[in-house]
Amino acid sequence: MNSLLEKSCLALALSLALGLCPLAAQSSPSDPSAADPLADLNSADSDQLTGFAATFAHHLVVLEDGRFKRFDASSLKDVKYWAFYYSASWCAPCRAFTPKLIDFYNQFKPQHPNFELIFVNHDQTEDDMLAYMKSDAMTWPAVRFDDIDDLKANRYCGDGIPDLVLVDANGKILSDSFHGSDYLGPEKVMNDIKTLVPTP
Repeated sequence: MNSLLEKSCLALALSLALGLCPLAAQSSPSDPSAADPLADLNSADSDQLTGFAATFAHHLVVLEDGRFKRFDASSLKDVKYWAFYYSASWCAPCRAFTPKLIDFYNQFKPQHPNFELIFVNHDQTEDDMLAYMKSDAMTWPAVRFDDIDDLKANRYCGDGIPDLVLVDANGKILSDSFHGSDYLGPEKVMNDIKTLVPTP
């Protein structure tokens, strides 16, 4: 086995042992001139939003009947705590963690309208993103695949995934899966959310 291949295999084995997938370059967005049923994401209700809510309001989708639908941005007006979840279907540690996060979110979110989780996908195509969200029955909003780069939605993402980051309304990081170069993992952040996000 040549040394480059050997190093790649060792790096992959180590990352999997740590529960981390190193990030590869994401494919560039598809042709914006192509027909897009979600192109008009404007909503009168979302025009009154500020901060993260205003930034993401016109760029979020959710699953409905197995397809992407516009997310009702008016529900973001009371959100003071934001969790960004960076994940992809090709990442084995992501696939292991995502069901835990879904269970947590489905229990936590109804009692915490001051909290929202935003999914930022790291697959290569929108079809892969849709398949991932469908297979795991993700109920949270996600940044539209073609808008991820323009929105700088990866601003909090570390060097690998799964990566979960909790921030306040001003963008201050309250809990992160990374501490410098050390990977602490997303479960730490999920547990921190329970203590850092108050019940309104």
